[in-house]
Amino acid sequence: CLSMVEVHKVSGAAFDGNVYLVLDEKPILVDAGMMAGPTLKNIKKLIDPAKIELIVLTHCHHDHSGAAPALKEATGARLMLSEKEVGCIGDELASVAYLFGQQAPEYKVDETLKEGMVLDIGKWKLEVMETPGHSTGSLCLYERTEKVLFSGDTVFPDGNIGRTDMFGGSTDELVRSIQRLTELDVKVMYPGHMDITSRDVNRQIQMSLRFAKSI
Repeated sequence: CLSMVEVHKVSGAAFDGNVYLVLDEKPILVDAGMMAGPTLKNIKKLIDPAKIELIVLTHCHHDHSGAAPALKEATGARLMLSEKEVGCIGDELASVAYLFGQQAPEYKVDETLKEGMVLDIGKWKLEVMETPGHSTGSLCLYERTEKVLFSGDTVFPDGNIGRTDMFGGSTDELVRSIQRLTELDVKVMYPGHMDITSRDVNRQIQMSLRFAKSI
């Protein structure tokens, strides 16, 4: 059915953060993962990578951004990241690249993202929400009409949450961010790790809030 916006998980490497290809009028990638090769192979099964217009990073951590320069080059897409994390680029500590035994690559951001911006990609209008806690500039993207949430590493399925023990992390901020997510109506969640879920998502986010408060 062509009226539907399709979302495909295209990351293919172990330990990579989830990379999502959103096939709307303007195809976009949400996150980039660490390994461009397997991701590009998966993208090519679906569309010509050159058709991708935007790469939107939920945060600067290496498992979500390490392949950004290579994917930007392969697609010609514009790269977007929170204005609060532009300073993390190329920084081993802030990007936690050291955890993966890798070097943090340098790359240029074409546009910075902040609270309240809307990415109009066709049928979907993705609202940018600043959700710090896992990192200083962590973002979520929410599509209000279809009730779709790209949750980055803020919340995961089954009441799981992003770690707060790394550079720029804060449990207090994470609790506040998840509190905001509980105020949304979410039918489908596309998390930064683990599986896509459409099973009573609001309740899962409530569980994440309880868990975050208990830490």
